[in-house]
Amino acid sequence: MATADASTPARRGAADPGAGLPSRGASWWRSSLPPLLLYALLAVIFFSRAWFSSPTGLVDGSGDPQQTVWFLRWVPWAISHGVNPFVTHHANAPDGVNLMWNALAPLLGVLLWPITATAGPVVAYDVLVTGELALSGWLAFLLIRRYVSHPLAAYAGGALYGFSPFLTTQAPSHAKVAFALLPPLLLLLVDDVVVRRRSARRGGLLLGAALAGQLLVYEEGFVLAVVAGAVVLLVLAVRAGWAETRQRAPQVGRALLWAALSLAVIAAVPIGWQLLGPDRLPSIVPGGAVYVTDVANLVVPTGTQWLSPSWAESIARRFSGNSVENASYLGLPLLAAMLLVTLRRRRRGVVMVTAASVVLLALLSLGPQLHVGGHTTRLPLPWKVISVLPLLGSALPSRLFIYVDLGAALLFALCLDDLLRSAVTRSRPSWRATGALAAAALVALTVLPLRAGAAQLDVPPLFTTRFDALVPSGSTVLVAPFSHDGTTALPMVWQASADMAFRMPEGYFVNVDPDGTRRDGPRPSATSRAMEAVEAGADPGPQDAVDSGIREDLARWNVSAVMVGPMPNQDRMVALFTRVLGAPPLQRGGVFVWTGVRLRAL
Repeated sequence: MATADASTPARRGAADPGAGLPSRGASWWRSSLPPLLLYALLAVIFFSRAWFSSPTGLVDGSGDPQQTVWFLRWVPWAISHGVNPFVTHHANAPDGVNLMWNALAPLLGVLLWPITATAGPVVAYDVLVTGELALSGWLAFLLIRRYVSHPLAAYAGGALYGFSPFLTTQAPSHAKVAFALLPPLLLLLVDDVVVRRRSARRGGLLLGAALAGQLLVYEEGFVLAVVAGAVVLLVLAVRAGWAETRQRAPQVGRALLWAALSLAVIAAVPIGWQLLGPDRLPSIVPGGAVYVTDVANLVVPTGTQWLSPSWAESIARRFSGNSVENASYLGLPLLAAMLLVTLRRRRRGVVMVTAASVVLLALLSLGPQLHVGGHTTRLPLPWKVISVLPLLGSALPSRLFIYVDLGAALLFALCLDDLLRSAVTRSRPSWRATGALAAAALVALTVLPLRAGAAQLDVPPLFTTRFDALVPSGSTVLVAPFSHDGTTALPMVWQASADMAFRMPEGYFVNVDPDGTRRDGPRPSATSRAMEAVEAGADPGPQDAVDSGIREDLARWNVSAVMVGPMPNQDRMVALFTRVLGAPPLQRGGVFVWTGVRLRAL
């Protein structure tokens, strides 16, 4: 996608718009640091509802962010305590969970360890999503700067990628999906090795490390990178022709071998625990026919965009999938700019390679069948072939659109650069300069996102004070509300805030039953059914059967304490456990607590 002009792959001169770039060193940082600071400021503004609130202000605040908060705390805790970070018994105790099947993202836990340790996992999560947008935009800027002469064009292209509808929609809910540093890194390395013919060993090792990093954050992103990389290499090969492709094949092959080596060294242990460790999942939840790019979404904004009229939102509501995954909006102004530069500069290699890659990747993102305005047609598409392949078929096609956004940002920057360069060659302002600025403003206006939401998490003081003074460290504690899915993940934040001081027989995760079938959340039990019924305001069932079932579960789980925190129908939950345990609770730090001897005597 991002490639130098094939006619001058290794030369830097007047024909190369990036020839005026400063060399590496202090001058490089002087030119590259300002865009990073600008994108960081824009990211803070976008997430301002979380940043300018209390320390428990969590971006979005729903189940997946709360689960990620738990992961960010678990990884450093496990490493510092000499515990395997890839498997936990702090959730679903005593059976445990294979976290590598649960999007653990161990790399993020390690990188954010200092922030988690000093400011807490909630602040670490907010830093994560803010940094993702800023760094994604910055890396796109560095990529685009290779091909444009005017810095304003690179600034605009970086912002368009870093704050694209895909990233600003995914980041609040799916921080790991929004870890979009790899696409520009991948294309920079492809450009270095394939086009500019730089060191295959160096480029391959860096490529393998980048892919390993992606694998240890967001495994589906690794799969999509393989697809996108294959598309870009195919386009490069077709454009270069058979003779030149044969000439460059050994260089590419060596780079891929070095990449495979570094990837294996870095990722072998965690992937080994995933594939060979306990509780291996039999399959991935299928979604390739649902989470796809709807053709209408290319020009119809969703409710996450600042400019989204009611008629557009009514169309968007018919798209398959959900509002988070329907983030393939480009808009007519951007599409017009992409088409303009493709037609005007069709002889330039970077333009045609990028345009062809964008078209192919957008086609793949449409999924196995064409979707138009929420209507699923019978027209088969290329993804239908990919969907039957191992691993590749488990990826969601719509998430491939991040590469389309990167290509769109590059084409827009090239278009803007073309207009600005034409204006600079004239002695007085021209219509080209005016048109360039107007086009940039129009594109920015149409893709401008709404500020991300935030939630103030209710973390009782009990979980942020000296917890082991009440319950011995490592004890199993049953916490209400009973955590079993994304809507009940808050107790995992409480556990993370208590520095993993206790285990829980619950949690928001995926696991397997003894018969090998996939299961979301803990295995249903008398306790979970009764607690979920009470929380919903329903009748938990016959009193004697409920009480005896809960007591059996508490004994089987080796529970040492029961805690009822802030929740719907809290009074009814307290009454239930007062009856089951035969004693009233203590009140400590905003939580009702039953401890120790009483439970062990059951």
